Amino acid sequence: MSVSRATQRQAEDKINQAALVAKAFARPLGGWIATFQEAIGMGAPALAERLGISRNGVYSSIRNEKAGTISLNQLGKMAEAMGGKLVYAIVPREGQVEKIVMNQARKKARRVVQRACAHMALEEQTEGLSSQEEMIEELASELAREMRRDFWK
Repeated sequence: MSVSRATQRQAEDKINQAALVAKAFARPLGGWIATFQEAIGMGAPALAERLGISRNGVYSSIRNEKAGTISLNQLGKMAEAMGGKLVYAIVPREGQVEKIVMNQARKKARRVVQRACAHMALEEQTEGLSSQEEMIEELASELAREMRRDFWK
């Protein structure tokens, strides 16, 4: 196994592990800042003092988190001020990394097979061929074995 493939496999394993952990929790309705504050019993005035900002600054950060417009830097500062740390990850919406790779491989294989079948039909050479779906799955499996970064082209 090449070094780049080993590195890719390690990254894939890390993403798949993060995806499993991410299923265990979802962002609380009020947001993480407000939920963490509630859990540790820290009000906005105390948090504002630790951050060196106004209470309105704390409330603004809470609103921004709810709206999805808070920066990771600001969220990290809020977490640190409350004795926590920010943890984030990018994980597959569903399943594991391999599912994303196979879906992309199927798209590419479908284009190739449909183009080939169209040419063969014009030349009346379709007799004895597997179904398009079988050919797509076979080609997709081959493509998935190749370098994954090429699929996004």
